[in-house]
Amino acid sequence: MTIHPSAVIDPSAKLEKDVSVGPFSIIGCGAKIGAKTVIGSHVLIEANTIIGNACKIFQGASIGGEPQIINFEDVPSSVEIGNGTVVREYATIHRSMFKKGITRIGKNCLLMAYSHLGHDCKIGDQVVIVNGTGLSGHVTVEDQAFISGLVGIHQFVRIGRNSMVGGMAGVNKDVLPFSTVEGTPARLLSHNAVGLKRANFKPNIRAAIKKALKIISLPELNTSQSMEKITSEIEMHEEIIYLLDFIKNSTRGVTK
Repeated sequence: MTIHPSAVIDPSAKLEKDVSVGPFSIIGCGAKIGAKTVIGSHVLIEANTIIGNACKIFQGASIGGEPQIINFEDVPSSVEIGNGTVVREYATIHRSMFKKGITRIGKNCLLMAYSHLGHDCKIGDQVVIVNGTGLSGHVTVEDQAFISGLVGIHQFVRIGRNSMVGGMAGVNKDVLPFSTVEGTPARLLSHNAVGLKRANFKPNIRAAIKKALKIISLPELNTSQSMEKITSEIEMHEEIIYLLDFIKNSTRGVTK
């Protein structure tokens, strides 16, 4: 374990073996830092934050701060970060607004510099969030989604798995799994061709997803009609069933 002498670590914080803490970093009461995690300089990790094994937290990051809510009443809540996740310079992650609530980030994610995750966000595994992107409170991002730079995402939006959000997009509706969206307000372009190939989706599955998303984007069909057309014309692979269930469970409407 390597702790710089200028670091301030609360006696109740628990650091596992081989943790490194850089100069002027602060680790609050009840925080837990997993084995082999590296914490850079001037990092603020507030009370009850839990960080997994083999994570990297770069300089200036702030994790576990109060949610940005007017008249917030202080309650015990936390942030949890999974193994292998990287948090780059000056990223901010705020704890839940609810008593014993959790803002959760999954495993092997990359949160680039100046990205912001608001209170009560739920981030899946292998998610990439690029520089300067802001997620409002209660946003859900599913596994292997890629959110480009300078994107703004409205509260309670759900970003589907294996999707891609283009740079500088303004997202105020749910983003369909396997899709690519861009623009302000965001609009559906097509399937996430590169992402699906990299994730080893089989060619027939990629073709079925592409066809389904094309049907959803047809301007002459409403969402219910699109779903009916998909059900009648496309084989019900697991991924297509998931796509249809995602639409059915959307509370904000989907990006088309």
